[in-house]
Amino acid sequence: MISDSIKCVNSVFEQPWWLDIVAPGEWNEVSIEENGEIIARLPYVMKRKRMCMPFSTQTLGVWIKDEIRAYQVGNVQLSKQKEIIGKLFEKLPKHKSVNVFLDSSNDYILPYRWMGFRFEPSFSYRICDLRDLDLVYENFNKTAKKNIKAGQKKTHLLEAPTTEKMIQLLRVTYQVQGRRIPGEEDLIKRIMDASIERGNGKLFIAADDNNNVHAGAFILYDAERCYYLFGGSDSKYRTSGAQSYILWEAIKYASKVSKAFDFEGSNIEGIENFFRQFGGERVINYNIIKQSLLADFLCILKPRIKKIVGYKN
Repeated sequence: MISDSIKCVNSVFEQPWWLDIVAPGEWNEVSIEENGEIIARLPYVMKRKRMCMPFSTQTLGVWIKDEIRAYQVGNVQLSKQKEIIGKLFEKLPKHKSVNVFLDSSNDYILPYRWMGFRFEPSFSYRICDLRDLDLVYENFNKTAKKNIKAGQKKTHLLEAPTTEKMIQLLRVTYQVQGRRIPGEEDLIKRIMDASIERGNGKLFIAADDNNNVHAGAFILYDAERCYYLFGGSDSKYRTSGAQSYILWEAIKYASKVSKAFDFEGSNIEGIENFFRQFGGERVINYNIIKQSLLADFLCILKPRIKKIVGYKN
Protein backbone atom coordinates (compact mmCIF):
# COMPACT_ATOMS: atom_id res chain seq x y z
CA MET A 1 0.00 0.00 0.00
CA ILE A 2 1.28 3.48 -0.93
CA SER A 3 1.66 5.73 2.10
CA ASP A 4 0.09 9.18 2.24
CA SER A 5 3.44 10.97 2.26
CA ILE A 6 6.78 9.48 1.23
CA LYS A 7 10.44 10.50 1.05
CA CYS A 8 11.27 9.12 -2.41
CA VAL A 9 10.24 12.27 -4.27
CA ASN A 10 11.83 15.14 -6.17
CA SER A 11 9.01 17.50 -5.25
CA VAL A 12 5.59 17.81 -3.64
CA PHE A 13 4.04 16.98 -7.05
CA GLU A 14 5.14 13.35 -6.63
CA GLN A 15 3.49 12.86 -3.24
CA PRO A 16 0.57 10.40 -3.11
CA TRP A 17 -1.71 12.94 -1.41
CA TRP A 18 -1.17 15.44 -4.27
CA LEU A 19 -1.79 12.85 -6.98
CA ASP A 20 -4.93 11.69 -5.18
CA ILE A 21 -6.30 15.22 -5.60
CA VAL A 22 -5.32 15.93 -9.22
CA ALA A 23 -5.58 12.40 -10.65
CA PRO A 24 -7.83 10.28 -8.43
CA GLY A 25 -7.87 6.67 -9.61
CA GLU A 26 -5.61 7.49 -12.55
CA TRP A 27 -2.15 7.35 -11.02
CA ASN A 28 0.19 4.61 -9.90
CA GLU A 29 3.90 4.08 -9.52
CA VAL A 30 6.76 1.73 -10.33
CA SER A 31 9.94 1.45 -8.31
CA ILE A 32 13.24 -0.38 -8.05
CA GLU A 33 14.68 -1.80 -4.84
CA GLU A 34 18.15 -2.91 -3.82
CA ASN A 35 18.73 -4.72 -0.55
CA GLY A 36 15.18 -3.96 0.55
CA GLU A 37 15.56 -0.20 -0.09
CA ILE A 38 13.83 1.84 -2.80
CA ILE A 39 16.54 3.44 -4.97
CA ALA A 40 14.32 4.72 -7.78
CA ARG A 41 10.65 5.60 -8.23
CA LEU A 42 8.43 6.74 -11.07
CA PRO A 43 4.91 7.92 -10.23
CA TYR A 44 2.77 8.22 -13.35
CA VAL A 45 -0.71 9.18 -14.52
CA MET A 46 -2.38 7.08 -17.21
CA LYS A 47 -5.47 8.28 -19.08
CA ARG A 48 -6.84 6.04 -21.84
CA LYS A 49 -3.43 4.32 -21.98
CA ARG A 50 -1.68 7.67 -22.41
CA MET A 51 0.93 8.63 -19.83
CA CYS A 52 0.44 12.35 -19.23
CA MET A 53 0.63 15.25 -16.81
CA PRO A 54 -2.27 15.93 -14.44
CA PHE A 55 -3.64 19.43 -13.92
CA SER A 56 -1.36 22.02 -12.23
CA THR A 57 1.45 19.48 -11.83
CA GLN A 58 4.74 20.99 -12.98
CA THR A 59 6.84 17.82 -13.07
CA LEU A 60 6.53 14.11 -12.36
CA GLY A 61 9.49 11.80 -11.74
CA VAL A 62 11.95 10.13 -12.24
CA TRP A 63 13.27 10.05 -8.66
CA ILE A 64 16.67 8.37 -8.15
CA LYS A 65 18.53 8.13 -4.86
CA ASP A 66 21.02 10.99 -4.38
CA GLU A 67 24.00 8.68 -3.94
CA ILE A 68 23.36 7.21 -7.38
CA ARG A 69 23.18 10.68 -8.97
CA ALA A 70 26.46 11.81 -7.34
CA TYR A 71 29.58 11.83 -9.50
CA GLN A 72 31.79 8.75 -9.47
CA VAL A 73 35.15 8.31 -11.19
CA GLY A 74 34.66 7.39 -14.83
CA ASN A 75 31.02 8.58 -14.74
CA VAL A 76 29.98 5.23 -13.32
CA GLN A 77 26.86 6.92 -11.92
CA LEU A 78 25.58 7.66 -15.45
CA SER A 79 25.75 4.00 -16.44
CA LYS A 80 23.78 3.12 -13.31
CA GLN A 81 21.19 5.83 -14.03
CA LYS A 82 20.76 4.62 -17.61
CA GLU A 83 20.13 1.09 -16.32
CA ILE A 84 17.61 2.31 -13.73
CA ILE A 85 15.68 4.49 -16.20
CA GLY A 86 15.37 1.56 -18.60
CA LYS A 87 14.10 -0.77 -15.85
CA LEU A 88 11.52 1.75 -14.62
CA PHE A 89 10.00 2.20 -18.06
CA GLU A 90 9.98 -1.57 -18.64
CA LYS A 91 7.80 -1.89 -15.54
CA LEU A 92 5.14 0.49 -16.84
CA PRO A 93 1.85 -1.01 -18.06
CA LYS A 94 1.22 -1.04 -21.80
CA HIS A 95 0.60 2.46 -23.10
CA LYS A 96 0.04 4.28 -26.39
CA SER A 97 2.06 7.41 -25.70
CA VAL A 98 4.11 9.32 -23.15
CA ASN A 99 4.14 13.09 -22.64
CA VAL A 100 5.54 14.10 -19.26
CA PHE A 101 7.74 16.79 -17.74
CA LEU A 102 10.62 15.49 -15.64
CA ASP A 103 11.89 17.24 -12.54
CA SER A 104 15.02 19.35 -13.08
CA SER A 105 17.08 16.78 -11.16
CA ASN A 106 16.79 14.63 -14.31
CA ASP A 107 19.64 16.30 -16.18
CA TYR A 108 21.01 13.11 -17.76
CA ILE A 109 18.49 13.02 -20.57
CA LEU A 110 20.25 10.95 -23.25
CA PRO A 111 18.86 7.55 -22.10
CA TYR A 112 15.39 8.77 -23.07
CA ARG A 113 16.59 9.58 -26.59
CA TRP A 114 18.05 6.11 -26.91
CA MET A 115 14.69 4.69 -25.77
CA GLY A 116 12.93 6.45 -28.65
CA PHE A 117 11.75 9.62 -26.89
CA ARG A 118 12.18 13.14 -28.19
CA PHE A 119 12.66 15.81 -25.58
CA GLU A 120 12.13 19.53 -25.27
CA PRO A 121 13.33 21.90 -22.54
CA SER A 122 10.95 24.03 -20.49
CA PHE A 123 12.28 26.79 -18.29
CA SER A 124 11.56 28.18 -14.85
CA TYR A 125 13.24 30.58 -12.46
CA ARG A 126 14.12 29.45 -8.96
CA ILE A 127 15.52 31.22 -5.92
CA CYS A 128 17.59 28.30 -4.67
CA ASP A 129 18.57 29.64 -1.24
CA LEU A 130 16.08 31.51 0.94
CA ARG A 131 18.20 31.71 4.10
CA ASP A 132 19.31 35.33 3.59
CA LEU A 133 16.26 37.40 2.64
CA ASP A 134 18.30 40.61 2.44
CA LEU A 135 20.45 39.00 -0.25
CA VAL A 136 17.36 37.61 -2.00
CA TYR A 137 15.85 41.12 -2.15
CA GLU A 138 19.16 42.63 -3.26
CA ASN A 139 19.10 40.33 -6.29
CA PHE A 140 15.73 41.68 -7.49
CA ASN A 141 16.03 44.17 -10.34
CA LYS A 142 15.05 47.83 -10.00
CA THR A 143 11.60 47.35 -11.54
CA ALA A 144 10.66 44.58 -9.10
CA LYS A 145 11.80 46.64 -6.10
CA LYS A 146 9.91 49.71 -7.35
CA ASN A 147 6.72 47.71 -7.83
CA ILE A 148 7.01 46.06 -4.41
CA LYS A 149 7.29 49.45 -2.73
CA ALA A 150 4.30 50.76 -4.72
CA GLY A 151 2.24 47.70 -3.81
CA GLN A 152 3.09 48.10 -0.12
CA LYS A 153 1.83 51.69 -0.18
CA LYS A 154 -1.35 51.08 -2.18
CA THR A 155 -2.51 47.71 -0.85
CA HIS A 156 -2.44 45.44 2.17
CA LEU A 157 -2.70 41.69 2.69
CA LEU A 158 -6.12 40.38 3.64
CA GLU A 159 -5.97 38.78 7.06
CA ALA A 160 -8.33 35.95 6.12
CA PRO A 161 -8.12 35.44 2.34
CA THR A 162 -10.54 32.86 0.95
CA THR A 163 -10.15 30.42 -1.89
CA GLU A 164 -13.42 31.77 -3.28
CA LYS A 165 -11.84 35.22 -3.65
CA MET A 166 -8.84 33.65 -5.38
CA ILE A 167 -11.10 31.82 -7.83
CA GLN A 168 -12.87 35.13 -8.53
CA LEU A 169 -9.54 36.78 -9.21
CA LEU A 170 -8.50 33.98 -11.57
CA ARG A 171 -11.78 34.46 -13.47
CA VAL A 172 -11.07 38.17 -13.90
CA THR A 173 -7.49 37.46 -15.01
CA TYR A 174 -8.52 35.07 -17.77
CA GLN A 175 -11.59 37.02 -18.86
CA VAL A 176 -9.34 39.90 -19.93
CA GLN A 177 -7.57 37.42 -22.23
CA GLY A 178 -10.89 36.16 -23.58
CA ARG A 179 -10.30 32.77 -21.96
CA ARG A 180 -11.70 30.52 -19.27
CA ILE A 181 -9.71 29.37 -16.27
CA PRO A 182 -7.68 26.29 -17.29
CA GLY A 183 -9.13 23.30 -15.46
CA GLU A 184 -12.27 23.00 -13.37
CA GLU A 185 -12.86 25.64 -10.72
CA ASP A 186 -13.96 22.95 -8.24
CA LEU A 187 -10.63 21.17 -8.72
CA ILE A 188 -8.64 24.39 -8.20
CA LYS A 189 -10.57 25.01 -4.99
CA ARG A 190 -9.96 21.43 -3.79
CA ILE A 191 -6.25 21.82 -4.48
CA MET A 192 -6.02 25.02 -2.46
CA ASP A 193 -8.25 23.87 0.41
CA ALA A 194 -6.57 20.48 0.79
CA SER A 195 -3.04 21.89 0.57
CA ILE A 196 -3.77 24.60 3.14
CA GLU A 197 -5.38 22.06 5.48
CA ARG A 198 -2.31 19.80 5.22
CA GLY A 199 0.10 22.67 5.88
CA ASN A 200 1.41 22.51 2.31
CA GLY A 201 -0.28 25.63 0.90
CA LYS A 202 -0.68 29.33 1.60
CA LEU A 203 -2.93 31.97 0.04
CA PHE A 204 -2.09 35.66 -0.32
CA ILE A 205 -4.53 38.34 -1.51
CA ALA A 206 -3.85 42.08 -1.66
CA ALA A 207 -6.61 44.71 -1.57
CA ASP A 208 -6.77 48.47 -1.17
CA ASP A 209 -8.52 50.47 1.55
CA ASN A 210 -11.75 50.39 -0.48
CA ASN A 211 -11.69 46.55 -0.45
CA ASN A 212 -10.85 46.35 -4.16
CA VAL A 213 -8.88 43.14 -4.72
CA HIS A 214 -5.75 43.87 -6.78
CA ALA A 215 -3.80 40.62 -6.89
CA GLY A 216 -3.49 37.17 -5.39
CA ALA A 217 -1.16 34.19 -5.25
CA PHE A 218 -1.35 30.63 -4.00
CA ILE A 219 1.86 28.76 -3.17
CA LEU A 220 2.32 25.00 -2.79
CA TYR A 221 5.30 23.78 -0.79
CA ASP A 222 7.14 21.13 1.13
CA ALA A 223 10.34 21.37 3.17
CA GLU A 224 12.52 21.43 0.05
CA ARG A 225 10.76 23.68 -2.46
CA CYS A 226 7.92 26.16 -2.74
CA TYR A 227 5.99 26.70 -6.00
CA TYR A 228 4.04 29.74 -7.19
CA LEU A 229 1.09 27.62 -8.32
CA PHE A 230 -1.75 30.07 -9.02
CA GLY A 231 -1.59 33.81 -9.50
CA GLY A 232 -3.81 36.53 -10.83
CA SER A 233 -4.43 40.25 -10.86
CA ASP A 234 -7.25 42.59 -11.80
CA SER A 235 -6.19 44.50 -14.92
CA LYS A 236 -7.82 47.67 -13.53
CA TYR A 237 -5.11 47.75 -10.85
CA ARG A 238 -2.22 46.19 -12.72
CA THR A 239 -0.02 49.27 -12.26
CA SER A 240 -0.46 49.25 -8.47
CA GLY A 241 2.51 46.93 -7.95
CA ALA A 242 0.33 44.55 -5.93
CA GLN A 243 1.39 41.43 -7.82
CA SER A 244 5.09 42.08 -7.12
CA TYR A 245 4.25 42.88 -3.49
CA ILE A 246 2.27 39.65 -3.17
CA LEU A 247 5.17 37.62 -4.57
CA TRP A 248 7.64 39.20 -2.17
CA GLU A 249 5.33 38.32 0.73
CA ALA A 250 5.07 34.76 -0.62
CA ILE A 251 8.86 34.49 -0.88
CA LYS A 252 9.28 35.75 2.70
CA TYR A 253 6.76 33.18 3.93
CA ALA A 254 8.45 30.44 1.89
CA SER A 255 11.75 31.19 3.65
CA LYS A 256 10.15 30.00 6.91
CA VAL A 257 8.86 26.68 5.56
CA SER A 258 11.03 25.73 2.60
CA LYS A 259 14.53 25.99 1.11
CA ALA A 260 13.78 27.33 -2.39
CA PHE A 261 11.13 29.27 -4.30
CA ASP A 262 10.16 28.22 -7.83
CA PHE A 263 8.19 30.60 -10.05
CA GLU A 264 7.00 27.67 -12.23
CA GLY A 265 8.03 29.48 -15.42
CA SER A 266 6.12 30.44 -18.54
CA ASN A 267 6.66 30.48 -22.30
CA ILE A 268 4.74 33.75 -22.56
CA GLU A 269 7.27 36.54 -23.05
CA GLY A 270 5.67 39.07 -20.70
CA ILE A 271 5.27 36.57 -17.84
CA GLU A 272 8.82 35.23 -18.30
CA ASN A 273 10.10 38.81 -18.11
CA PHE A 274 8.14 39.40 -14.89
CA PHE A 275 9.54 36.27 -13.21
CA ARG A 276 13.07 37.07 -14.38
CA GLN A 277 12.97 40.36 -12.44
CA PHE A 278 13.17 38.46 -9.16
CA GLY A 279 16.72 37.27 -9.75
CA GLY A 280 16.19 33.52 -9.58
CA GLU A 281 18.38 30.98 -11.31
CA ARG A 282 17.09 29.54 -14.56
CA VAL A 283 16.30 25.83 -14.32
CA ILE A 284 15.39 23.34 -17.02
CA ASN A 285 12.67 20.70 -16.81
CA TYR A 286 12.73 18.33 -19.76
CA ASN A 287 9.52 17.29 -21.49
CA ILE A 288 9.92 13.74 -22.80
CA ILE A 289 7.55 12.67 -25.57
CA LYS A 290 6.84 9.46 -27.42
CA GLN A 291 3.71 9.33 -29.57
CA SER A 292 2.39 8.68 -33.06
CA LEU A 293 3.60 10.60 -36.12
CA LEU A 294 0.16 12.21 -36.44
CA ALA A 295 0.27 13.37 -32.81
CA ASP A 296 3.76 14.81 -33.40
CA PHE A 297 2.46 16.69 -36.43
CA LEU A 298 -0.47 18.11 -34.45
CA CYS A 299 1.90 19.21 -31.66
CA ILE A 300 3.96 21.14 -34.21
CA LEU A 301 0.86 22.61 -35.83
CA LYS A 302 -0.93 23.66 -32.63
CA PRO A 303 1.37 26.54 -31.53
CA ARG A 304 1.46 27.90 -35.08
CA ILE A 305 -2.33 28.02 -35.22
CA LYS A 306 -2.43 29.68 -31.80
CA LYS A 307 0.01 32.31 -33.03
CA ILE A 308 -2.11 33.03 -36.10
CA VAL A 309 -5.30 33.49 -34.05
CA GLY A 310 -3.46 35.41 -31.30
CA TYR A 311 -4.14 32.85 -28.57
CA LYS A 312 -1.87 32.97 -25.51
CA ASN A 313 -1.34 29.91 -23.33
